[in-house]
Amino acid sequence: MEISDSISIMKALADSSRLLIVNSLMEKPQYVEELAQRLNLAVSTVSFHLKKLESANLVFKRKEQYYVVYHLNDRIFYTTLKDITSFKNEHKIVQDERIAAYKAKVLKTFFSKGKLIKLPSQHKKKIIVLEEILKLFNNEKVYPEKEIDSVIENVFDDYCTIRRLLIDNKLMFRSNGKYKLNHDYEITNTGNEIVFINNKSAKRKTGNDKMENRKEIIKKYKMTHTPMGVYKISAANSNKFYVGSSLNLPGIYNRHKFELGTGIHSIKELQESWNIKGEQGIIFEIIDKLEPKEDPAYNYSDDIKTLEDLWMDKLQKTGNNYFRLHGTMIKKPK
Repeated sequence: MEISDSISIMKALADSSRLLIVNSLMEKPQYVEELAQRLNLAVSTVSFHLKKLESANLVFKRKEQYYVVYHLNDRIFYTTLKDITSFKNEHKIVQDERIAAYKAKVLKTFFSKGKLIKLPSQHKKKIIVLEEILKLFNNEKVYPEKEIDSVIENVFDDYCTIRRLLIDNKLMFRSNGKYKLNHDYEITNTGNEIVFINNKSAKRKTGNDKMENRKEIIKKYKMTHTPMGVYKISAANSNKFYVGSSLNLPGIYNRHKFELGTGIHSIKELQESWNIKGEQGIIFEIIDKLEPKEDPAYNYSDDIKTLEDLWMDKLQKTGNNYFRLHGTMIKKPK
């Protein structure tokens, strides 16, 4: 990702109204007027913010019948913050030269004729000194404590302090009196024997291992996927139910609570019940859930709409009054 793209994304999200729009679009794709109604914003304001989000490639629009419906760009929203902030750095060479010059200055200050004069008090300078001392050791060798002390003593009399700092800062491992540098290594301690495993020379995964790993990833994805589905909400002791769907059920529940708590909910009956009884005055129930697919980039927009339509048809046959949220009331059959 280019730095200009990263800046564009950050700027687009640095606005409370645009964050609310993004949060709302996480539940399902919506057209401008619907977003304006849900967020209690002017249509022109929503259009303005959507253009900003679209220019940052965070949303895209698609014409569906008579409406232009806005969708989140899942490719961007499945991108991690690390991906957004990892870009080609044209100044890296200059930056590396500055770091090298700084390290050289620190070493010149605290070393003289191969001996450490004193330990720096600043942590970052102390690490530079410790890394320099590490160069005295063989990366592949496992050392007994006496040999560690002997090597350190050649450059600094207080070898105990240096040894402890190497361990505390995880520059070196210690187990059962044995020491080894922490350069792409991990330790497995088996009884009285210490085994150092070189990660770089670890055996490559076989096809079966990769398949098992993929299954684990899919399983983990399904377990951590945000619940999606159809829900109903009503005032306590009321026979009127308001039905909706969302790609983020916890998110839509929190949205209802936020709007009720701030007194801006569009459904008067729910607001009045909340004003009297608080959260106890509202009943939120999940009717049905969508099962996540194996593909993390799968678009659930059509599935969630179909599921909501199916439930509305089913509920129409019951003896209660149901309202489709942001839609038309389905009356009790005669």
